[in-house]
Amino acid sequence: MGFSVIFIIAVLVIFLKAVNTALNHPHDPTLDNNSSGEPRTDWNEGKVEPLHPKENEEKTKPQPSRQPEWRQESQRPEEPKIQEQSEHPQGQKHSEEPWWTQESRKAIDPKRAEEFKERPNRSYDRLFGLVGKPLAHSTSKVRFNKMFREQRLNAHYENFELDSIEGIKSLVTDNPNLCGFNVTIPYKEEIIPLLDRLDETAETIGAVNTVRVIRKESGTGLIGYNTDWTGFIESFKELLEGHSKALILGTGGVSKAVKYALDQLGIENRFVSRNSTFDIMGYYELSPSVMENYDIIVNCTPLGMWPDTGQCPDIPYTFLSEKHLLLDVIANPDETLFMKKGREHGATVKGGKDMLEQQALAAWNIWSSTEI
Repeated sequence: MGFSVIFIIAVLVIFLKAVNTALNHPHDPTLDNNSSGEPRTDWNEGKVEPLHPKENEEKTKPQPSRQPEWRQESQRPEEPKIQEQSEHPQGQKHSEEPWWTQESRKAIDPKRAEEFKERPNRSYDRLFGLVGKPLAHSTSKVRFNKMFREQRLNAHYENFELDSIEGIKSLVTDNPNLCGFNVTIPYKEEIIPLLDRLDETAETIGAVNTVRVIRKESGTGLIGYNTDWTGFIESFKELLEGHSKALILGTGGVSKAVKYALDQLGIENRFVSRNSTFDIMGYYELSPSVMENYDIIVNCTPLGMWPDTGQCPDIPYTFLSEKHLLLDVIANPDETLFMKKGREHGATVKGGKDMLEQQALAAWNIWSSTEI
């Protein structure tokens, strides 16, 4: 009897403990048959809540990649590219036409734009050009053609590089619409014997930079002019005020035109050349006293002209001061090394861009004149 009571009490105690355990620790099916303590993933298609949220947070933190840096770099998503602002309106394709052609077309009726495209030389009513060699530095073709388009003229300006000035004969014959042309180095003096007549000023100067072609039933005539001297005065006359003596570097055609211009202004002048004579100074003669005495220096040599922009006349730049005026007839580049060195020593400087425009305007007036 006593044993039975003890057994019943023991069973009751075990039962009560089991109930207490069930109440305090509910059954978690994710631990069934899993002695590792990790959550099972075969419930609800692998979508289960973590058993230990804090531990899971640690596991889900980004871990350093074991891949090499170069591979990580290649797998990074590309950053969106910022589209650069186009110079052309949206939807408009880039044009291969040079800027001066595009700009000049703005002044032309779009319906007539096709008429002003560059065509073979003989297809224009009037043809003009530049004769010389080399001509890569020249901007005259750009300037004249821009003007023609803006004024709606059926005309064209072309560069004619000639190996010899004798080629001028075939140039005039082969282009029956050629009405005039400019002349540059090295032919400003060589062309004179080939002309039928010289303007009085050009004859005095001894150099020609503008030629007018006169065509009549009796034949073709060439008349030579010089507009360099007028271009020089119009461009530099204001700066020349207050100065009295000038050195002209070089003895070529443009040098002679500059001398004529300075003579017209009453400014005493001397030529300077590598080959000195009785009336032409040599560069070796440019002493401190000479540089002090002459307050104007004009570069009429091609030294410093594009593309050889690293060259300049061999004068003693250290003797320059703020009282000096340095003028360069070169139009390209805007500032030559000659000008730069002068500016560094306090001198006032100016290039030949304005002179080019002024002499070109004078040439156009000659070609457009009805007087012969």
